[in-house]
Amino acid sequence: MTLLTDLLGTSCFVLSLAAQLPQMLQILAQGSVAGLSFNAYILDLCSLTIKLMYHTLHGYALITYSPTIVYEVQGYAIVMLLLWYDRANRSPIKLIQLSVCLSCLLLLPTNLLPTSLINTLMKGSLTFSVSNKAAHLQKIAACMERPVVDPAQWIIYTYISLVGLYTALVEQGDSILAFQHIVTSSLNMVIFGLLLHKRKQGGKRE
Repeated sequence: MTLLTDLLGTSCFVLSLAAQLPQMLQILAQGSVAGLSFNAYILDLCSLTIKLMYHTLHGYALITYSPTIVYEVQGYAIVMLLLWYDRANRSPIKLIQLSVCLSCLLLLPTNLLPTSLINTLMKGSLTFSVSNKAAHLQKIAACMERPVVDPAQWIIYTYISLVGLYTALVEQGDSILAFQHIVTSSLNMVIFGLLLHKRKQGGKRE
């Protein structure tokens, strides 16, 4: 680990703490979860749990995946808000999905899963990430009112993904992580662009 990597990792950790805080405050202030997808957050939590398993398995420095831990905590907080403010998210199937996510999280400290399986899951977790972004895009695009989704958080996500790409290529030499960061940072920028477009449209209506 170089000084530059440490500095970039620290900046990512600090930014990740603030990534979804404005989102949560906005939900609480407006009492609305318009434009937020329960399924997207569930997919994201599954992907994040797999990434945590993968990073700990390979013994990567904590600073390089600390945002993942923060995202996981914040993700569960937003899922609780989605359950609270939208009854449609309390359907049996969605509660089962949440239970599966929590069960996977409980496996994290046990190291019960074999290395080969975790590596395979990590390769497949890109599907979760892409599905997560697609669900966000679909929900935002279909939202008839102004989305409560905060565009600033997607800029933070993009920056953290780009730093992750640098770390994966230069420090870790991990092509699996590098490819995932390329895909996720690209999709994050697309979501940011759609949010700006929606807000512009909302401003014109007002």
